[in-house]
Amino acid sequence: MKPRLRICTPVIVFCLAAQAWGAPDQEPQASGAQGQEPPACVLGDQALAQKQPDLAVIQYNICISKNAPTFKILSNLGIAYVQQQKFPEAIQAYKVALALEPDNATVLINLGLAYLKSNDPKKAQEEFALSLIADPRNGNTLELLAECHLQLGEYALAAYEASLVHQASPGDPSAAYILGRSYMQLGRYVQAIPLMVNSLSQAKSADAYMTLGEAWLGVRNWPAARDAFQQAVKMDPKLPGIYAGLGEAQAFLGEMDEAKESYLRELARDPENFKVNYLLGQLDRLLGNQAEAEKYLDKAIQLQPGATGPAYELAALAMREQDYQKAEGVLQSIVQNAPSFTNAHVLLAQAYSRLHKTEEGTRERAIAAALQKADHDRLAAEGESLKWLSGGKSAAQKPRQQ
Repeated sequence: MKPRLRICTPVIVFCLAAQAWGAPDQEPQASGAQGQEPPACVLGDQALAQKQPDLAVIQYNICISKNAPTFKILSNLGIAYVQQQKFPEAIQAYKVALALEPDNATVLINLGLAYLKSNDPKKAQEEFALSLIADPRNGNTLELLAECHLQLGEYALAAYEASLVHQASPGDPSAAYILGRSYMQLGRYVQAIPLMVNSLSQAKSADAYMTLGEAWLGVRNWPAARDAFQQAVKMDPKLPGIYAGLGEAQAFLGEMDEAKESYLRELARDPENFKVNYLLGQLDRLLGNQAEAEKYLDKAIQLQPGATGPAYELAALAMREQDYQKAEGVLQSIVQNAPSFTNAHVLLAQAYSRLHKTEEGTRERAIAAALQKADHDRLAAEGESLKWLSGGKSAAQKPRQQ
């Protein structure tokens, strides 16, 4: 039976590294007993077993310079390079080892992990897939493949792979984490929440708390979102985006001063952050700070031209200034590109009313009413699904701010 996985870093799959990059006696033997190997090879094995990678690398290279390299020595040399954090050298050693044994599942995993540690999930996924061909029943490798697809933005594929591991091992926090993150990216917040709670019940991390906070935002449970983000801040206040998420929860709870403080902390360390510029513009618009709102919203649109959120906020500012024609043009573009944007239909109906376009206003109000009903029904269903997570109360108790 393979050992269980543990969550030990925000990128959970790297916990598998210790398992794959084991002591030399865990590696497949190429041939012969250890006593028949050249002295330098034996010394290299001993050094690696004693976690002395510098000495191991020296001895293995002496061994290779004087003898024909074997699969075992090359594989162990790769492990020693990994322990030195020399991933390019480890990759080369593993590649040469695989030239001798192309279908060795363990070294294919190790090569994939070295690529993953080198921030190259595309190459890593290829090695994990080849390892699965050699050892199809290895759930750890499938989990690593899911992490690669998550990093590559292939969320549906990552969710499918992680779900297979999660079904086979429901108590595996790593699989729950990857599946929860994948669901988050797919907008499946209800499915993501119990998975992240499951993961956090066994091993806590700031990244997991932040993901949980984002999921609670997705189902509009603002107190739960704030609590999750605050837990994340306690564990790692330097986590990118953490104060933007916290500020969003605080704003929906009416804690405007605290929200602005959170947004400004995020902006101070990342002035080019689209989300925090957008949220600051939204907050200042709600607070009546017109000039500040326009400054942040213009910056957000500069960072992401065509983004509907900042455009909507600028349209709301135009309505406040009674520039109804400007608002009409912006809102028409928004509902054309994002037809399910309920608030844009509501505001466009108001603009038409101000412009005495009765027929168009009636149409937009009907569309907005239909979307609001669908949104209400969805939130009610999500609330029922989440009662057990919120003490018997629905997650959809408070409407989103307009």
